[in-house]
This record gives sequence, structure tokens and C-alpha cells, in this order.
Amino acid sequence: MKKIILNTNNANEVSTDKKNYKYYFDRPVVLEEKSTLSLQAITKKILPPAQSSYDQGLLTIGNMSIDYSTILTSIYGTFSYVAEWDLDLDDTTKCTVYNSSGGSSTGSGGELKFFTFKDYGTSTFPKTTVLGQVTSFGINYQTGDYIIIKETAFPTGYVNGVVNMRVNITGVSTSEITQYPKGVISGLTLNPSYIGEVSTNTNYTHSPSTQNGQLTDFIWGSGSQYIELKQIVNGGVGFSIGDSFWVNKNDALPTKNYYTPFQVEVTGITNTPTPATFDPNATFKITAKNLLHINDNIFNSDNDNNVLIYNKENSLFVNRDEKINYRICELPPQVLMGMELFIESTTGLGLSNNEIIILDLKIS
Repeated sequence: MKKIILNTNNANEVSTDKKNYKYYFDRPVVLEEKSTLSLQAITKKILPPAQSSYDQGLLTIGNMSIDYSTILTSIYGTFSYVAEWDLDLDDTTKCTVYNSSGGSSTGSGGELKFFTFKDYGTSTFPKTTVLGQVTSFGINYQTGDYIIIKETAFPTGYVNGVVNMRVNITGVSTSEITQYPKGVISGLTLNPSYIGEVSTNTNYTHSPSTQNGQLTDFIWGSGSQYIELKQIVNGGVGFSIGDSFWVNKNDALPTKNYYTPFQVEVTGITNTPTPATFDPNATFKITAKNLLHINDNIFNSDNDNNVLIYNKENSLFVNRDEKINYRICELPPQVLMGMELFIESTTGLGLSNNEIIILDLKIS
């Protein structure tokens, strides 16, 4: 009796769909006259799923806040219209990012958008600065990190003297939100205190659509009196209900100087479910074919070269966990140099990435 153990994890060649497995034997297997190949045992193993590799420490608008005690209204200069300004967190001439202990943050690549304006949406019309959007998530930031923004980051004339405005990072995310999108905006509202300045641009639709941070893409415009959302082209990623962001009115109305941006609040989100793990109860059909051999050593035989090794049947008359063993075929005298297995589930799929099958074949 000879034994052949074929492990799909150790095949010499594997097709991309994980259905075909080729083996080249290091030692020839000699078959005597009227030898028979049969299935001795079959083992299916579910391996631990491969750990997904995600970028860590991504910034989102809902996890950042300005410490307004560090930016007093007295430092603002004289201006009339809103200023939009971008901040590259790697630009040390404009800001420094610290960790919670005061050392250097491990984060990099983050980019933010701010607006500085006279807040006509508040009764006393104070001058203020708001964090408008996260335009680049960055990588490797940590909860507790904070940003100190210098006066050099602000547009010319909008602040006077030395500025050390602090922005706290209260949480971070991972790139899973982009691989299996989480926090995709499905609904939003506009703060009524900031949707004016439409003037004669009623029933206007802005073109092209605009990106407003975290992979969003919106078409804004105006109705009879106020700015309004026309269409969500892309709801972005990484948002939570209650998050708010700010948008330049030039993204919704014809280009000109405006007094304030407008504020948007997220009222609805959707989450894309992660793909289901492989069903461990899936059934397979396993066929051996294309037996490799030394040239001219096969004698005449009526046996088919494609032989069914194993089939797990599900029916009313067969226990769904019963393994149906098939005696393969009477083989002519020959020297086997290899074998190819074809493995396919009842749904037409091959093995999953975290699954292997081991066949223990017997020649007798």
C-alpha cells in the first residue's frame, strides 16, 4: 500500500481562483498492475483569517476641536470678508503637532481647512476661526495629540501679534473607513444662521460639484432665498451623526467675496458592512485530473483520466455532514510524477484565502 498526501497549502502551482492545484512529486510513485486509488481521509481546516493591514491614526472632523481659550478675539485684525486657509500639518513654519506628553507626534500627512470670519450668525458678531474640513486624513496620529498653530498660518492681516491656537485631537480612525466605507453621509442640514447672501442668485445650481473634505463630493446651490443642497454625489467616509463642517459659499454661489462660510451638520450616515467570512459549512467537489507520468510508461486502459475523488452531498436523504467516499479507478501500471486537483464548492467557488484541504489518498 502506498499513500499520497496532498495539502492545498503546499501545492507547487495554484490558480488565482484557488480551484486548480498542481503537485510535482519529488519521488515517483510506482503503480503495479490493477492498482486502485481510493480516498483514505479528507480534512478541511479553517485557518485564522489573515490580519488586515490598515493605516492607523487617521484624522476626521468629528475628532478634532479648537481650544478657543487659546485664540482670543483681541488678536484679530481688521477685515470684512471670510478668509479660507489651508494648513499642512507637516509645515513646521506654520504649526507643530505634539503628542499627549508634549513630545513630537508620530503623525504625518494631515491637511486641514479653516475659515476666519466675522460671525454674523452670533448676536454680538465676534471675529472667530472655525475648523472647516479635514482635506487629508494623514496617518499615525494618536488620541491626545494636539496642534499648535502659529500666526504665520493665518492669512495676512487677519491676526495681530503672536498666535498659539491649539487644536485637540480627541480620537482617530483607521483606513477601514475607506476599504469598507463607514460614516458615509446620507443626510444633512444647513445651519439657518449662515445660508444667506444669496442676493439675486436664486434657484442657482453650482457647477462643478465640490469636495468638502473626507472624500465628500456635493452639488450646492440656492433656492428662492437661501443656500441649499442639490445633490450628494459622494457622502465621503468617517463621519458621525452630529458632526459639523463648514463650506465656502463660493462652492454654492457665483464667485465673489462673502462674509461667512455656511455650516453643515450630518444627520444621517450609512456603513458598508465588511464582507462575510467564508462559510465553514460550504461543500466541495474534488476531482483529480491530468495525472503526470513518465512518457511512454502508460499501458492501455479504459479508465477516465478525470476521476471524482470526493463529493459532500446535501439532500433530504443524506446527512449533510456525511462524507461520500468514492473509490477512484483501477489504474494501469505506470509511474506517477505528479497530479492536479480541481476543487470547487457547490456555489462555484474555490477555496477561501484562510482555508486548506488535505487529501490522504491510498493506492492498493
